[in-house]
Amino acid sequence: MASKVDRPMFIRDVHAAGFAWVNPAFRRRTGLTAADISERPFIDWVDPQDREDARSIVEAGAEGCLRTRHETRTGEPLPIEVSVRVSEGGTAVLGRDVSDDDVLGAYVDDFDRGTVAGTLETIARIVEDQNPGYRCSILLERDSHFARGAGPSLPEDYNAAIEGEAIGPAMGSCGTAIYWNAPVIVEDIQADPLWRPFAELAEKAGVAACWSHPFTDSSGKVLGALALYAPEPRAPTPDQLEALKASARLTGLAVERGRVEEALREQRRREAELEEQLRQAAKMEALGVLAGGVAHDFNNLLTTISGNAELALLQLPSGHPARGMLDRIVTTSQRAGEFCTQMLVYAGRGTIRTECIEVGRLLDEVHDLAHAALSKKAAIVYTLHEGPVYVDADENQLLQVVLSLITNGAEAIGDDEGEIEVSTAVVDRDAAALERLAPDQDLPSGEYVQLTVRDNGHGMDEATRERIFDPFFTTKFTGRGLGLAAVTGIVRRHAGAIRVESEPGVGTTFELLFPTVPAPERPEAVTTVSRREGPEARRVLVVDDEEEPRRVFRLALEHGGFEVCEAVDGEDALRVFRERGPAIDLVLLDLSMPRLGGHEVFAELRRLRPDIPVVLISGYSEEEVLRRLDGAPVAGVLRKPVTVAHLLETIRGVAPPSTVPG
Repeated sequence: MASKVDRPMFIRDVHAAGFAWVNPAFRRRTGLTAADISERPFIDWVDPQDREDARSIVEAGAEGCLRTRHETRTGEPLPIEVSVRVSEGGTAVLGRDVSDDDVLGAYVDDFDRGTVAGTLETIARIVEDQNPGYRCSILLERDSHFARGAGPSLPEDYNAAIEGEAIGPAMGSCGTAIYWNAPVIVEDIQADPLWRPFAELAEKAGVAACWSHPFTDSSGKVLGALALYAPEPRAPTPDQLEALKASARLTGLAVERGRVEEALREQRRREAELEEQLRQAAKMEALGVLAGGVAHDFNNLLTTISGNAELALLQLPSGHPARGMLDRIVTTSQRAGEFCTQMLVYAGRGTIRTECIEVGRLLDEVHDLAHAALSKKAAIVYTLHEGPVYVDADENQLLQVVLSLITNGAEAIGDDEGEIEVSTAVVDRDAAALERLAPDQDLPSGEYVQLTVRDNGHGMDEATRERIFDPFFTTKFTGRGLGLAAVTGIVRRHAGAIRVESEPGVGTTFELLFPTVPAPERPEAVTTVSRREGPEARRVLVVDDEEEPRRVFRLALEHGGFEVCEAVDGEDALRVFRERGPAIDLVLLDLSMPRLGGHEVFAELRRLRPDIPVVLISGYSEEEVLRRLDGAPVAGVLRKPVTVAHLLETIRGVAPPSTVPG
């Protein structure tokens, strides 16, 4: 089996005799040199049995590929694959041996690897093979400046010095050729004024003459120039000039094709990235709905557990041995309620009370809290935006976000010494950038605070990175909880976006975006519910479709001195209210019920009797409850699980304390 380097290959014009290049393997395999095959048109070298098919493709004047056979001196045809490339300057073909499809030539391997840079380096090596002792350089035009294409045999400092220089009418052979779109022949670099800016650089590189030819795309736009450098002053031969022209034509085709392919690859990459983001967004939405539903149902159970425990405590004398156990039940229920709050935050339904916050001041608070919790081996470094930056946010939740990310970084560093960098910057993001970052959120373009938390810990692999925002996922131990999942919910609730980059052994970077707001002129109070002032409230209608929470509320209110009537759902509540409405002083209304929801019952109660005070109770946050009511004033909002003391305090607060029992 032939090695990659020995794979037979040739490049040449199609329709006429002339330019041809063959690699050593082709010469050995066919017994033909470049001079041999340049004497006859390409079609004449195709095996007679394949000639008509090949001619129909070549003469069609279109780009494509064909399989055929090339004649050899031995008379045994060589199977080849021919790539046809068309430009205004003519048509060229690249042929390669396909008798062993498992192996490709080194040149073809580079030519077909799909990058402009790889293709240009291959072309430069081909030109140098044709001209032993010479060096080839390909320079591209980008915004009227040189951009590196290829220069495999030139010193690196030479290539680096040319890159980025402005193209002009007297900027070396290539700069001048690109500027005028015309070949430029410089026989003696040191004596030619075109090379004055680069004469010293050329002398160090060991090049003395330079012949340059521009290359264009199919529309005639100049893309760059191909140059051949001689080791001593000299003029090119007619054959060298013709070969330079053909090579430049091939280079233009390669650059144009390569850029189209790179653009398509980038488009496919972005489409794949967007598809993955949408998949993640759909997963997060599904998990959010699940978390919200679980939290709501769990809160009903906790209300029953903690409520009954509190009611039992009220019945027991002080010093009773069961009081300690009941206290622990109440305390544990409250902790479980906090966990439900985290689940609702993740689901995007957590309580959020926003105010104008200066980010630098917030991070000052984070600094003290973080240092108290972290290992001394994890140093925290702050790089903050110069000047105050404001966001509209819930301060406690924003603190939770930053502390969670810092804690995550510290755990990634572990027992090693490491650094956590917290930085802020103000950035402008357009709609396209935000769409790529958060395709399901429809974030407005504009100015954002970019909060970055970066650590140099052990990092994460791709599989771990894809799951870190899932509830309960952890790499440390089972049952970790909602940590980073809650971070996601909080960020989304603040109209923000989050991105993570991580590499094993390098570290992890979290980037968060929050929209900026102007500096506040004066603080404003946030009003959430209205409070009724009026006559005493003694008879309470308790509406809840869950029997156990309803029973707890009834017993607690009766313990507080209220009379209680019950309704088992929304329809039952309206029936009871229509029958006994004048005798009912207040309604305790569950928001989530089947058949007729709490918000519908609330609207009908206000229609029947506009002055009736209604206290809503739900597993969701106060903000979520008020949002569902479109801002309609309510007497109060309670969140399950609610303690007996807080329930009675809220109900008594509906009317002046002197007019209610207790």
